[in-house]
Amino acid sequence: MIKVVYPEARYFKEIVDALSKIVDEVAFQFQQDKLRITAMDISNIALIDIELPAEAFSEYNVEAPLNIGVSVSNLDKLFKKAKKGDRLNIEGDEEYVELTLVSATKRLYKFRNLDVKPPEISLANLEFKVDARLIAGGLKEAVKDVESVSEKIEFEATEEELIVRGKGTGTVEAKYQVGSPALVSLEVKERSKASYQVSYVSSVIGLSKISDTIAVRFSTDSPLQLEFSLGVGKIVYLLAPAL
Repeated sequence: MIKVVYPEARYFKEIVDALSKIVDEVAFQFQQDKLRITAMDISNIALIDIELPAEAFSEYNVEAPLNIGVSVSNLDKLFKKAKKGDRLNIEGDEEYVELTLVSATKRLYKFRNLDVKPPEISLANLEFKVDARLIAGGLKEAVKDVESVSEKIEFEATEEELIVRGKGTGTVEAKYQVGSPALVSLEVKERSKASYQVSYVSSVIGLSKISDTIAVRFSTDSPLQLEFSLGVGKIVYLLAPAL
């Protein structure tokens, strides 16, 4: 049996929107010290890993580890009604889960606990030659610009700058130089360049609404890792390079 309360339901609204672009069903893995949500798309191109520690919740009662499987489309319908300031209550057991949006009124939804197996993949041993941290809004604009001209987005890094580029019907390029307000930090062990399907990056860039900064990590022709900071908690997105 679990009972938790999250103080800002709109965070889950953006998380569910990102999940809806990747999978149809997802497992909420309630552990005694954190909630973890991990999902991989059917083509094994993209993986999202969400971690919210117990202290991110205003109430967190988890008697024993419990996986709660839910339909993402059902969650999407629920959170479309979430507004700023709404609280999210989650109660569940082996058979059912109840989600309640609490504001001036209460809206309760009850779903059967589905048997959903989360992917067993560790992100602990990944190494990247480039580790940059950007102001979230700036990267969101760059991704949208690239999406307007190209199917692929290219990241390139030198010791002095990070470049986000798109080439297709036209060419767009955003440069983030060391010392500029949009680039919080840049660590480059080796000059690197890699391309990815921009649609996959665009599918999660909406998380910039709930994250002040985004870490961008990659190496030449290697996976891209985007990490969205939630203050207490984080969302990591891993994407295979484009062929």
